[in-house]
Amino acid sequence: MPSTPSYSSVVAPKTQWLEIILLWIAGISAAMQFAKFSVSFETLLNHYQTTATLTGAALSAVGLIGLVFGVSAGMIASRVGYLKVLVGALLLGGCLSFIQSFLPPFNVLFVTRILEGLSQLGVVVAAPTLIAKLSAPQHKSLTMGIWGTFFGVAFAVCGWVGKNLLDQYGLSTLFLSHGILISTIGVVLFVILRKNPVLNLAPAADNQGGFFSQMMRIYRNPRALLPSFVFLFYTCTLVSVLTYVPGLISEVSLQKWMLVLLPLITTSGTFLAGAIAQYWIRPQRVALVAYSGVAASALVLSLIGDTALLFCLVVGVMVLFLGMVPGASLAMIPTLARNPSEQAQGYGLLAQFGNLGATVGPPTFATALVAYGLSGLVVLVLCVCCFGILFSLLAGRIKTVS
Repeated sequence: MPSTPSYSSVVAPKTQWLEIILLWIAGISAAMQFAKFSVSFETLLNHYQTTATLTGAALSAVGLIGLVFGVSAGMIASRVGYLKVLVGALLLGGCLSFIQSFLPPFNVLFVTRILEGLSQLGVVVAAPTLIAKLSAPQHKSLTMGIWGTFFGVAFAVCGWVGKNLLDQYGLSTLFLSHGILISTIGVVLFVILRKNPVLNLAPAADNQGGFFSQMMRIYRNPRALLPSFVFLFYTCTLVSVLTYVPGLISEVSLQKWMLVLLPLITTSGTFLAGAIAQYWIRPQRVALVAYSGVAASALVLSLIGDTALLFCLVVGVMVLFLGMVPGASLAMIPTLARNPSEQAQGYGLLAQFGNLGATVGPPTFATALVAYGLSGLVVLVLCVCCFGILFSLLAGRIKTVS
């Protein structure tokens, strides 16, 4: 029989908040690999004189690596070491941003975007595993809720600071600033965490079977698979709601406000879910409540007619519930995983399913909206919620690791 990997028995006696906040900032810097291209989309179009399709492909290229290699990244991190993977990923991201700051030819830029996918994936697999190890048991769900806000915070910061840098100093300065940020946080984390006794994790044993057999075991492991399915239906929906729903609002001024407020609302929901999962109910139950709230809001949305302000309020409530799903999904993994290796594999699978949802969701919702309008969107949201509720219930049946 394959031997079970042994891990350090050291458990964090208290939550190491400074280290956790630095890891959260590392996540923000990695998510900025998406956000910096999002805020500079029009400028990139003008500079490179390419089509919107090609520039959009460069924007989404970062996610392709996570879509293909999400699970294997978790396996590699458990063998190589989480801190090594994290620091290497951050420094790689810094080097690629420095290359981008020279505004190279578009084909070179596109290659750097694909390689940034490796950087981003390394961070989203290793950082939450380290956060879970640095958290005392009574704070794990809360710290996972904090971690889950990194994507929304990155877009908010880039939309504010990044846009100002872009408008005043141009593309080169935007990319250079990101390179400095992500490289600096990589060096700081290495210095602070390299001798932390809590992170003395033995790598996974080498005799656990071949690469593909290990991968199939991960896909068959409900402790990793079910949180990822819960997350999948969130990513299917959120990007589509943030992209298409503001366009359904009749008043232009409200449209602009919703474009700013909706990402902040979903980020608040993610943090709220972590707090609720920590102090009141299990993460699986939080996900169940969240999907039920999204479904109820979607039903109300179909009944309120053309009242723009009321429509915005209901959409805000729906997005708040939707934002609770990633907080619950992320909190499920350390709750259900039996060791750090299983946690890393769970985060890798989560990244893979998240990229799958973000790829499949927008065209599906766009088709439904074009064909059936608001009714099509509501029906699709209800279908998504049914699956989300189902997988939340199934996850709730798994025995929690004490």
